[in-house]
Amino acid sequence: MRQNMSHGDTSPTAPVAASARVASVDAMRGLTILLMVFVNDLGPSAPRWLGHIQPPDADGMTVADLVFPWFLFIVGVSIPLASERASARGATTAGQFGHVLARSVGLMVLGVISNNSGADRSLGGGSWGPLAFIAILLAWSVPPDGPAGRRAAFLALKGAGALGLLALLATYRREPVDTSLFLVGPVEGWAWLRTGWWGILGLIGWSYLVAATLTLWLGRRREWLAGATGVLILVHLAMRNGGPFGRVASKPWLGPIRPLIDRLESATDAIGAYVNLGEVAGSLAAVVMAGCLLGSTLRRDSDARSPRERAGWALTFALGLFVAGLVADTFEGINKIAATPTWCLWSAGLAVLLWLSLYLIIDVAGRRGWTAVVRPAGANPLIAFFLHPIVLAGLSMAGPSRAVLGYKLSASPGVVVAGSLVMALSVCALTGLLARAGLRVRL
Repeated sequence: MRQNMSHGDTSPTAPVAASARVASVDAMRGLTILLMVFVNDLGPSAPRWLGHIQPPDADGMTVADLVFPWFLFIVGVSIPLASERASARGATTAGQFGHVLARSVGLMVLGVISNNSGADRSLGGGSWGPLAFIAILLAWSVPPDGPAGRRAAFLALKGAGALGLLALLATYRREPVDTSLFLVGPVEGWAWLRTGWWGILGLIGWSYLVAATLTLWLGRRREWLAGATGVLILVHLAMRNGGPFGRVASKPWLGPIRPLIDRLESATDAIGAYVNLGEVAGSLAAVVMAGCLLGSTLRRDSDARSPRERAGWALTFALGLFVAGLVADTFEGINKIAATPTWCLWSAGLAVLLWLSLYLIIDVAGRRGWTAVVRPAGANPLIAFFLHPIVLAGLSMAGPSRAVLGYKLSASPGVVVAGSLVMALSVCALTGLLARAGLRVRL
């Protein structure tokens, strides 16, 4: 059934109703989750253009290499919309920053847990990770409103998840290694969680923290957000070429502020020992900022209110991203592992075009019935994120994994692709069933 966004005129020049929710954003989030499960599930015989670029340092990108930046982009789109809703509820800028900080830390913690799950040596048999993921979903669940008994049951599950996760973290052990800890110093035989590269969720948390803080500080002025996106790309290039303070010694006229610069350099080095600032405070954060730019056009106070104005802005923005990526290609080429500027900018440009296509189909033409397939994953992305490894582990422990997951080892690319697509759709459907049962997970 066709549904009108504004219950009236839906011509290209008609403004979108102020209270209308842009359903294409939720659909894009769900499609990205579906694509994530699909490419992560593929077996070795799948077409190469669906898997990650090989070798990992090659100059190029595939469909799988778009999943992570599209995650980042959608996170960015949501930032100005969430800020608008928070402001409408009376939240202060300080309060919003507190929420951003808490959410970022939560993502970092989940990223570290996820990144370490495969290296556990305490339980053996690969059971630590799935158990930790189940505990995470319960610990971060939001008890539903309704009958007191039902809410009490979910509160009990939430408490059990938190206690279970603490127990799993306390027993976690991996191969020991000598390391150095922040504020602690050298530690011999360290065998607990390690930050490593922070995992996908951790990188999202760092990049979200940078972009959301800048957005709260800069406000909704789009030209400032665009400038911040460009500066973040420059931060990446600077960190890859000696750091932002690499040429300070050759500039004696900076002498009066040299002590301040030295302190900034020391702080940068200290943080950089634990996280790649060229990525999380540079090119990856730039992808999130690009999403913020698009999200700013979807706010109620945006000057781009009609479908025609939004489409025109999006096409111009995508063109600008592709041109910028072409210019940046001379520095580092295209590579996901290195988070090169061109990979980031072109991924963001493709994300803009994907959103625009969905916007015209769903929000303008009103054809949204098909989104029921991906809507549950879009509304509950953390459930879908952790559900796939939980399902795979459950099948393996239950016994029928060879029969159910036999498609992964098929020599036929078609069988592999079809099997992984069914798995991805099944995870989205199961996410929806859990949501209907009352499970909601939010940071």
